[in-house]
Amino acid sequence: MTQIYGALLILALGPLLGGLPLTAWIVQVVSGRRLKTVGTGNIGVSAAFYHGGTLAGVLSVLAEAAKGIGIVLLAQLFFPAHAIWPIVGLMGLVMGRYWFGRGAGVTNVTWGFWAYSPIVAGLTVLLSLISFTVVRDRNHGRWLPLILLPLLTGIIHNNGRQAMAVALLTGLIAWIYQKLPDDLDLPKESARVESQRFFTFFRGERALKSLDRVWTADQVGNKAATLSQLRAVGYPVPPGYVLSAGDDPAALVHLTEPTPEQPVAVRSSAMGEDGQQASAAGQYVSILNVASQGQLAGAIATCFEAYSRPSAVRYREAQGLPEAKMHVLVQQQVGVSSGRASGNAPSAGVFSGVAFSRDPVASSGDAVVIEALAGGADQVVSGQHTPQRYQVWIGASDLQPGDPWSLPDALELTVQGTGDLPLRLVQRVAYLTRHLEQHFHGIPQDVEWTFDGEQLWV
Repeated sequence: MTQIYGALLILALGPLLGGLPLTAWIVQVVSGRRLKTVGTGNIGVSAAFYHGGTLAGVLSVLAEAAKGIGIVLLAQLFFPAHAIWPIVGLMGLVMGRYWFGRGAGVTNVTWGFWAYSPIVAGLTVLLSLISFTVVRDRNHGRWLPLILLPLLTGIIHNNGRQAMAVALLTGLIAWIYQKLPDDLDLPKESARVESQRFFTFFRGERALKSLDRVWTADQVGNKAATLSQLRAVGYPVPPGYVLSAGDDPAALVHLTEPTPEQPVAVRSSAMGEDGQQASAAGQYVSILNVASQGQLAGAIATCFEAYSRPSAVRYREAQGLPEAKMHVLVQQQVGVSSGRASGNAPSAGVFSGVAFSRDPVASSGDAVVIEALAGGADQVVSGQHTPQRYQVWIGASDLQPGDPWSLPDALELTVQGTGDLPLRLVQRVAYLTRHLEQHFHGIPQDVEWTFDGEQLWV
């Protein structure tokens, strides 16, 4: 009867102990913040460090470690000769953390394994830290321990059933990973100051696909890859992030928090789009003035769905483009005031348009062609409004190799065309566009640009 009572106790106590919100209580006492209402809403150790600081994080680690060690010792007390029951207890603990505490229970399992099998735990931690330090990829760091635990258990204990039980435990954690946004996806700059070093290390180099890092077209599609490369060498590209097909957008939606005053633009970045052989113009979707998290989630889904539209499929077949992943680019939208986001007139001094480094009709000569209007670039790109047209002549001697992209104060360029745009802005756009052509080894470029009243953006 002792083992029956023990089994019932473990099956009941595991989820209840896992759901006990010790971490939430600790953070609220130490910092006064409620984890359910900030950040991702997770109640985990990383959230405790992020929102509560180092003291709250350390105390949370100790509290969650005690849960994991406690359930293992309890199972070993009732079942000293059975290696499966401590794993069952940890699985109950993990489910309780997910059901009631919105956490994955990784800290519980990590410390519980030190009590269950110190050799397996030690080797897993050692190999994972070495691998993470070398690779510096957070996803690699998350998944490798889940593979190592059952593998090392099977090797060291030579017990297939035991290894299978551990595999079920790590599989459960992997499933929960897919359900919860990761607090490490939040910007470390917003974390408590004393915890920023913690986030700098454990985020690795690939928390979210940010345009602050250089990407290839295979990784993020043509458009996002080009913008990341331009941003890296100093061109004025608005900050942003990229999601690939299959990525969970929840972390990015929580991180971005668009508002009517600070909307974002959601754009496609497919393989083959904006390439030298095919542009895919009109096949995919760009959504501007996204002003809430709900709108952002919907806009991301719409961009992904556009890849499978019949017209897009036919276009790729006609162009001989291979089927590949769709990527979605989410950027800070510039050149838009709160009035513009709600459909009213743009703020004074905001102009946008497109520029061609060579005249697309003449296909030769030194003229840069600019089409622009007051307001957002979507008015020009969509073709719904007739833009003002300018030609700006830039000779070979005006643009020297290695020049910065900003128009020199002493340089005056010849402009043909009249309209609302300040002539100096027209010259700045032309100079930037020709500079981009030079950056791409003389290949003619078409550029979408916006001037927000102070800064010119690509």
